[in-house]
Amino acid sequence: MEIEQGSSPSRSRLLNLVVAIQNLNSNNFSGKLQFVCPKGFKIISGEEPVIELKPNEKKYLPVRVIIESDAKAGSSPIKVRLLDQLGVLIAERVKEHVIDINNDLNLSVLNAPIYRSSSQEPISVKVRVSNSGNISQDITLVCKIPDPENGNQFLEQQAVINVKKDSTFTFTYQPSKGLSRLSNFSISVSGFRNPDKEIFNSATVFVQNISSVQKYQDPQFNNFAEETKNQITASYRKVGDNIDMYQLIGSGGFNLPTGFLFMRGNIALLNSQPQPLVTNTNIVLQQGRDQYTIGSVNKLLEMTLVGRGVEYSHTFGKDKKLEVGFIDQNFNLIEKNSFLKNGYGFFTKGTLNANNSSRNISAAYIYRYDPFEKSKHSILGTEANYAFDKVWSMNAKVNAGLSSYETQDLTKPSFSAESNYIGAIKDYNLSGNYFFSSGYYPGNRRGSIQLQQNISKNYKNYNFFGNAIFSNFSPKYYFLDRPQVSENTRIELGTKFPRVKNISFGLFYQFQNENSNSYNNFFGTWEDSELRDLTAHRIVEQISWSDYKTRQSAVFAFETGMVKYPLSDDQKFQMKLNGNYSFKNFNINAIYQSGSYYLSEYAFSHLASEDNDYKRLTVSLFYNNSFIKDKFNLSTGLSYVDDIIYGKSPSAFVNAKYNSKNFSVFLNSSWYNYSVGVLANNILTFELGLTLNLRNAVLSPDKKGKIQVLAFYDENNNNIFDLGEKTANDYIVNINNVALKTTADGTATYKNVPFGKYRLKQFTQQGWYYDEYDFNVDSYSFPLNIPLHQNGTLQGKISFDYNSRVAVDFEHRASSVAFQIIKQNNVIQRIGSDDEGRFNSFLPTGNYTIIIDESTLPANTYCETKSFDINIKAGEMVVVPDFIIKVREKKINKKTFSN
Repeated sequence: MEIEQGSSPSRSRLLNLVVAIQNLNSNNFSGKLQFVCPKGFKIISGEEPVIELKPNEKKYLPVRVIIESDAKAGSSPIKVRLLDQLGVLIAERVKEHVIDINNDLNLSVLNAPIYRSSSQEPISVKVRVSNSGNISQDITLVCKIPDPENGNQFLEQQAVINVKKDSTFTFTYQPSKGLSRLSNFSISVSGFRNPDKEIFNSATVFVQNISSVQKYQDPQFNNFAEETKNQITASYRKVGDNIDMYQLIGSGGFNLPTGFLFMRGNIALLNSQPQPLVTNTNIVLQQGRDQYTIGSVNKLLEMTLVGRGVEYSHTFGKDKKLEVGFIDQNFNLIEKNSFLKNGYGFFTKGTLNANNSSRNISAAYIYRYDPFEKSKHSILGTEANYAFDKVWSMNAKVNAGLSSYETQDLTKPSFSAESNYIGAIKDYNLSGNYFFSSGYYPGNRRGSIQLQQNISKNYKNYNFFGNAIFSNFSPKYYFLDRPQVSENTRIELGTKFPRVKNISFGLFYQFQNENSNSYNNFFGTWEDSELRDLTAHRIVEQISWSDYKTRQSAVFAFETGMVKYPLSDDQKFQMKLNGNYSFKNFNINAIYQSGSYYLSEYAFSHLASEDNDYKRLTVSLFYNNSFIKDKFNLSTGLSYVDDIIYGKSPSAFVNAKYNSKNFSVFLNSSWYNYSVGVLANNILTFELGLTLNLRNAVLSPDKKGKIQVLAFYDENNNNIFDLGEKTANDYIVNINNVALKTTADGTATYKNVPFGKYRLKQFTQQGWYYDEYDFNVDSYSFPLNIPLHQNGTLQGKISFDYNSRVAVDFEHRASSVAFQIIKQNNVIQRIGSDDEGRFNSFLPTGNYTIIIDESTLPANTYCETKSFDINIKAGEMVVVPDFIIKVREKKINKKTFSN
């Protein structure tokens, strides 16, 4: 007796077997076949077929096996036994059938969208997970709720979903006031298979807070943008024994019908001066594409202008911008000194492609009067940014300067140019920066040359790099006869070796040359303009280690080299040790240096002692942590410095801050002590402050109107609110993605709405509906009358039609069968059946098609007529013909073959 298996798809529910039986005896054989199947396998071709065989006769018996939904995945043995008439076992064969694992899971939302009419109403999200596979599955559902006050909130539920079963999960959350104030937001639900946390599906639930009065909220608004925060901070600071300072800092804004007004302020009062210090304080008025600023103006242009003044900017189209401004260079906004005493300036700047950071060009003119140098400076220049592709980009600046000196009675032209780039050639990464300015150039970098070039390459797991920097600072002034020159050259070459487990190693070579006459007075030769030179060659070895699991890391660098000092002909040894270790919230750092690395260090040490080399020791310990669910932040540290310049200087600090929803309290304190020779001093600083967080404002520069909604029952369908017609109270109106709920008199208000196009989205409720259409807000008070028309009702149900004797096993479930209602090839509504198989919907007048979603039917069932066309009329009920659900039947085919 042999068993053969016919071909069938891997996930087929029908298994075809052929049992071959041959009588090798000289006598007739009479008996039967007996099948032993595991759970989920059912023989449909006869349980115990009778076998009659003549001598040497061979028969083939086809056997069909139904694989039911509860059959387990994996290998399942099917035993076939041959028995004689007395029930004696003659032969037995086993056929192993392997069922592939099917872990299909479906996640669907049961109550989307969600409308909330009260800020006290909790959010309840309901989802269903269905296991359509053939193995039980352990899952975790994660519900993410974006709360602006509490951050992202994650709610989790775990469960085991059995084969062909489904479960319903409910997530409940009480929103904060900040979340309740949002017009709408989205909640995401994700499903994961345990234990690998493999995601199997996700869904999004749209939540709308409905109210009779709503304010417009820009969907692109970022709640964490610093300039849009409304807050006030008051603090008291004490420095040493003699300085007391009271400070008030704040910022905030509010919308206007034609834009918005934003204010920021910083006022400090010191006991050492009677006049308050007012800085970084201004008022900004934004109206469409125009912006006006009065107060503190800080412009970091080619020639920096900082002080009190006015500024105006205008944007042409989408990407052209013009800026102009005038600034009195006085740091204090309420300084009593005469106006323009410390100098003044004005500027204008135009930009093309202002919103494109990769490709734009700008031109600027800057004028500044300097009363100390008694000169008038002008700079005219242009700047361009251009990205050739994702790899290569460059920036270029060219500026021409003209300075008029009153005392010398002359005019001096000047010039500057700068270019920097970034790119790659094959595997070589390149970047460079080049700058030049003439000696009398009045810009921020007068008399400077800077050349910088970087190159790096990765080869296998090695990283090779090199960089070279040359700078020369030689500014010229008519009021200063002594020339000032500082020149630096630095070259670094190195490689970082492949990481071995948790350890990495790097080896670098450094060349440094510094020339300057700025420190000649430390050598007793102030009138001498001779350049003092320091040249050094160093080898740097760096090793680092980190362990992610234990939250530890360490970095150690060892620098050694030879250096030639200005007043010595011999090469001298220098070294530096730098170690850093971190463990969880602790960080320890130590530096020991022997020998001067810069001319400034050599000059100070030479002034203190000509015979001793410069030495420096620095040790510090820091601790940072958060407590009480990250509401309380603590940062503290200790440091000790010992060198010939600062002497022995211990210091310490403590910074603490407590954050809540509406306020935060902070305390900062530091202590510093220094002792150099006979000089010693202690400085203790203490600061205590309170920050009040006010409601953030959604500021819009556009013209804004108020949409005044009136919803009424249009009994005669003429779209006019006629005498005798009633207003619709507690009716939900959708404008774009904002839901409004009418009051008792049928009105609702949508405030601060920027002028523009909006859409009234159709929403059927209470047996009434309104037409969906676009409208344009073009006035400060925009009336929106919404006539409600009576809709029709659709009803229907599903019913089962099957023969229980031949029907395969199935789940007799009438609930949760989904239907789609389609109009003009668009799905306008999705509904589901209840426990009795009934469904209904309210629809505006028109022609529709209702289609059953067969994927939501129980297994082994189907529907022959899948859709019906219907016509909905106002105030009438349409009953859809029953959707007849049929059950698949058992099929038995028996074939006999004989020799």
